[in-house]
Amino acid sequence: MKISQSAKEKTKIKILQSAVDLIIEKGFENASLREMAKNAGVSNPTIYNYFPSKEKLLYAYIEQKHKEAIASIQEIEDFHTYTLREQLQTLIETELELYLEDREFIIQIADMVFHASGLKMGKLYETNARFIETVDEMLSIAIEAEEIAEPPFREHLTKLFWDYYIMVVAYWVKDDSEMFENTTQFIDHSLGLAEAVLHSDILSKASDLGMFFFKTHMLNSLQKFATKQESFSKIKRKLGDVLHG
Repeated sequence: MKISQSAKEKTKIKILQSAVDLIIEKGFENASLREMAKNAGVSNPTIYNYFPSKEKLLYAYIEQKHKEAIASIQEIEDFHTYTLREQLQTLIETELELYLEDREFIIQIADMVFHASGLKMGKLYETNARFIETVDEMLSIAIEAEEIAEPPFREHLTKLFWDYYIMVVAYWVKDDSEMFENTTQFIDHSLGLAEAVLHSDILSKASDLGMFFFKTHMLNSLQKFATKQESFSKIKRKLGDVLHG
């Protein structure tokens, strides 16, 4: 009997939540996939079919939360009327709200990423496709609506925002203020700064300055290096002619 995609998705979510609960209770190192399968009410082959390793399970959890956060903001009727800053802030705050129930689990992930050698940052970046796609769409709409001008190095901005998001999560897991007020203030002030930069011509001027230095200094240095290499090659040829007389 063929299992529907909907049924597969429900099984995956059930396994993920079972795994989160078990890891919160026993810790990542002590929780086994077999125990997670038992808690989720699935067979060992089934859990290994979905998640060959505990690391794969962690990355799948992050991807799932991205998916849920994006679905949540898409249900906001007037979301299209939000400014770019408001949309980005809503996305981040929605993700943090989804993490809140599993905060002890997120703390363990953060500890492994930032302080231990258990998880590789590069692998974590492989979970961000849906997140980056959403941010890029927000950016495109803001540019098309002339809310902001097309920024230099546009293709890098979404990845920079992902780095910023990781920084926010790292701040949040350490935040012991009431109702995570410090995190709220951090997001508000930092996005306010980003908004001010995007609405100014600072990025354009910085790009112009970078191109100036590249053209006047880097290219000159490369030309001098090439000239030296050419001179060195001539010396080698002459030396070779002398030696082989």
